[in-house]
Amino acid sequence: MLSFFGDQNGKPPPKTTIVSKVAVRKPISKVANPSTPNRPSSSSSTTTTNGGLLAVPRSNGGSTSNSPLSRPGSSSSSSSSLKKPTATPTRPKISSPSARSPSASTLLAAKVVKRKAPKVERIESESDSDSGASSSSSSSEDALDPKPKSKRRRQGTSTNATPFPGEEELGAGRELFCLDEVDMRGEWGRGWVGFVGCEEVVRGNMGGWAGGNPEGGAKNSEKYQAYFPQPGFENGETLPSVELLYPTLGCRERFILLTPISHREYNPISELRSALRLILEHYIPPSHQHIFGSLSDAFAEPAETPSAVPSRLASPHPGSLATPPPDAGSSPSPLVPSETIGDALRKALAPNRRDGPGFVRAMERFNTAMEELQKDGSMKTWLRTRGRAMKAREWSLLVETVHDQAYSRVVGPYSNELEHHPKHPDEVARAIMGKEDAYGELRHNFMSQVIQQTDLGPDSVFVDLGSGVGNCVVQTALQAGSRSYGFELLPVPAHCARLQVQEVRRRWAMWGLKGNLEVEVHEGDFRVHPVVAKRLREADVVLVNNEVFPSSLNIDLTNMFLDLKEGATIVSLKPFVPEGFRMNENNCDSFAAIVRSSQHVYYKDWVSWKGDSGRYYVQKIDRSMRAKFEEEMSGRRRR
Repeated sequence: MLSFFGDQNGKPPPKTTIVSKVAVRKPISKVANPSTPNRPSSSSSTTTTNGGLLAVPRSNGGSTSNSPLSRPGSSSSSSSSLKKPTATPTRPKISSPSARSPSASTLLAAKVVKRKAPKVERIESESDSDSGASSSSSSSEDALDPKPKSKRRRQGTSTNATPFPGEEELGAGRELFCLDEVDMRGEWGRGWVGFVGCEEVVRGNMGGWAGGNPEGGAKNSEKYQAYFPQPGFENGETLPSVELLYPTLGCRERFILLTPISHREYNPISELRSALRLILEHYIPPSHQHIFGSLSDAFAEPAETPSAVPSRLASPHPGSLATPPPDAGSSPSPLVPSETIGDALRKALAPNRRDGPGFVRAMERFNTAMEELQKDGSMKTWLRTRGRAMKAREWSLLVETVHDQAYSRVVGPYSNELEHHPKHPDEVARAIMGKEDAYGELRHNFMSQVIQQTDLGPDSVFVDLGSGVGNCVVQTALQAGSRSYGFELLPVPAHCARLQVQEVRRRWAMWGLKGNLEVEVHEGDFRVHPVVAKRLREADVVLVNNEVFPSSLNIDLTNMFLDLKEGATIVSLKPFVPEGFRMNENNCDSFAAIVRSSQHVYYKDWVSWKGDSGRYYVQKIDRSMRAKFEEEMSGRRRR
């Protein structure tokens, strides 16, 4: 970088040419480009980090983009110092020690003395832009303020980009798959017996432990129509279906081959497509890829992507629907199929073909080949290697798909009641205010980012206060492997959470995934629930979706958080530390005096109640700040 006091080699130029050189070259123009990541110079003396949270950059086509956890470097101070080409710059920025002249060293020392950091830092945002989003505007929504300030437009918050760091490998010290530990004992172990099947959801007559569909009945199937146009695949008394063999030995589920009339309804064909995609991508050993095919050729449209795995015979043109004839003078062998299973599934499901009989034959081939993999043990052997080399993003997508299966079966049928709460029992009505009755969910990508930020793992304890239907509780139990506990006041979400916990345990077993079985959800007011105090003392991470909590409830939470252990982290949608908090003798005994807080961005569609981006807060318990302040105050009193 060009210094005002010399060139890149440290050689000072004549004084009469300094200003003209800076005005012509304008080295800071590159930083102003919004498409270029802002990286602070390693020699800058004013760059600091907040909270100690590590950001992992996202790779995109070979280029590195900004992570939502990283603080962009500041360039506005340098550009503002260049007023006119003929003016002498004041407070110049020094690029390297080798380029300093005696006057530059004196000026730098004066600058450092004048800008001495305060003893307790003001709350800073991890995502503030260079040009805006100052702390006064970004922290205006104080959870403890009964009269929050009017909201200003937040600058520097992207509404479209959804960076999700996660290219590092997982499983170095953790087993992700556990096919050896799966049995058929259902909820009494890691077994899969008793899951809610696809046909039960389509017909709307779920029974057993799931408690039935509040809107159930035989008419639920009228919401579906045929996907395949051939005879025998229409919606009738006998529903068309195929079986899917899961990775666990002997575990099968029947999928109905119908598509919903409304996009809000459960879609069995879409779910079957996603399940097959994951199995082909993660569970098939490389030695069998020539039989099964791969992710790239399994479900791409025929006109878009040709097969990535060469068939035994020549592949058809990407836009062609016809299978090519065998080579001249040869006949296809039954042991060497003319196309991979993925190719057959892709073509049968293609919207411009919709070959029902062909799809049934392809599924029979798939299940037969899966049985062979399960019997000879090659899948188990492969998964031990696969689990150790899996990327964080790949693991997250696998977890999301498996949990979507459980959610669509046991939570989806209650969507109307979740959106329009029934009349609450008297004790619940007394414990809530009107706005607390609003229902919202933190979605998978939000919790994935929190898991990475807070280093949740198998040795961690996660507590969700206001856990809703239990999405974040079950996600951390599988994705992070943590012991997870949730507490929810409203009866309908709490009921759905209990159903979801039971269903995900079965789904983990069906897929051979090693989730933490110590996952619990409780119904009741977390301020008085007898289990909450114990769990908070154990907690490593506490999640509070306090978007609509009144200030009185947030104050109660700060009193509860006094029992958190050193280093515990609180993640919330509104901050528990007042804007611009500075410790003094009047507030040194408050909760804010033992917390280090940082502000972060969540991205578009990461929460259910709005499609735009927003902010959340990561607050870490650090009592050393309070102890240091007390020690300094004692020294002043002695003097």
